[in-house]
Amino acid sequence: MSYQQYLSCISALNDQFRYYKTLESLFEQDQWAALPQEGGAYRQQVAAHIAQQKAGLFFGEDARAAAEYFAGADLGSMEDEVERGLIRTFLFRYRNARRTPAKLTRQYSMLRADAMNAWRLAREKEDFQIFRPRLEQVFSLKKQIALAIDPDAPAFDTLVGLTDEGTGCTEISQEFEILSQGLNRLLRRIQNSPVRPDLALLSQEEDPARMESFARRLARESGLSADRSSFDNRVVHGFTSFMGPRDARISTPRNRTLSLVFTYLHEAGHAMYASGGNDRVNAANMWGGIEGGFHEAMARFNENMVGRSRAYWEHYYPQLQQEFPSFRGISLDRFYLAMNAVRPSLKRIAADEVTYSLHVILRYELERDYFSGQLAVDEMEERWNELSEKYLGLRPANATQGILQDMHWAGDYIGYFQSYALGNLYGGQLLEAVHRELPDLDTQLAQGCFDKLNVWLDKNVRQYGCCFTAGQLSEKISGKRLDARPFLRYLEEKYTALYQL
Repeated sequence: MSYQQYLSCISALNDQFRYYKTLESLFEQDQWAALPQEGGAYRQQVAAHIAQQKAGLFFGEDARAAAEYFAGADLGSMEDEVERGLIRTFLFRYRNARRTPAKLTRQYSMLRADAMNAWRLAREKEDFQIFRPRLEQVFSLKKQIALAIDPDAPAFDTLVGLTDEGTGCTEISQEFEILSQGLNRLLRRIQNSPVRPDLALLSQEEDPARMESFARRLARESGLSADRSSFDNRVVHGFTSFMGPRDARISTPRNRTLSLVFTYLHEAGHAMYASGGNDRVNAANMWGGIEGGFHEAMARFNENMVGRSRAYWEHYYPQLQQEFPSFRGISLDRFYLAMNAVRPSLKRIAADEVTYSLHVILRYELERDYFSGQLAVDEMEERWNELSEKYLGLRPANATQGILQDMHWAGDYIGYFQSYALGNLYGGQLLEAVHRELPDLDTQLAQGCFDKLNVWLDKNVRQYGCCFTAGQLSEKISGKRLDARPFLRYLEEKYTALYQL
């Protein structure tokens, strides 16, 4: 067979892989929005079957022959990014599927419903011991899967690589060390500042329907196409499901406070990225964006670097005051400070920009230490509490405030937490690159104009779908694969001004 014939072969496999991924996204959305508790067991049987079918794509003779043919390909010398991306992702998935025992895949898929139900009950009862046996099972299975994929690599490196392909734990740990030191220095300076934000401002409760309408409008005006996305408000945690190249479904909770606006802006960032592939990328089913840290970068960039900027609210604050009269007597300065208040808290999803990454580093270290054999599941709750005191100066009063607050370990997001902090770091690199080409960005935002920004993001990020790894695209845009310093510079500039440091 020729190069083109092998390329056609892996293109067809990629198409089928994407179809199965769409089914899994539909299942995920349904699980959180509509699936009754007693429907979970059958759903997991179906999900396990789909997972087996998806993995089975790589066990045919054509897949084996294509893998042998492309094994020695010099991807670095290939100029066509779509073909290079197809080959890279095929080889990555082929290795993972062929080396993962089908028995382990099925065991893990069948366990997920029980794990999720145990997590929910444990949260309700504020008792980690209810979830602990299931957590031990899912961690054990994940470790077995990781070691089957690459017996010569540490299990956690493999798991992190499944989410953030091409980014190793050594590189992540190095940048996280720089990040945590910089954040702690900044946090101490802020805590010594005499400036005190009005923390009650953003907890004001408004009519939920009006707040949702306002938040959705801002998401749309940031560039989110009504023809490529939809909204659903029946879940506990916000997330976005990627159903197709022009189909992103945003799911959010109901909320009476202004935090709902930032949830929508965050998910709009995901959705615009997922549905922003160019025609050739979409035709090749390479749409959706780079999973892991770079996707989080696009979401947190839209939520924080745009949505929490002073320029953004110079345009939208008068509209907020018009819509919600309780803000009319509050100045923009007072509102802007409150919106960016820095206060360590126990809850990750409610954390401010400065302390958020510390929550992530806490979880990353727990996973790292478990999979390296330094930490047992029985010890995890106490270690969580210790790290919470170390990084945030706070100790959870119960397991629901601490180790049970995230659904990730019950929901097959093991080796994912680092992505949230990587998103901040990639976002800092993106922001510096944007400012180099759009020095008038703040002026544009203050006028409610997002066209230039979205054109830049479309051209430099969104159009490529998942043709690059995060490190490759970051280097293409900023000149470096991963660098904590631009994000720290962004925080230093912003919070020095806010807190008069």
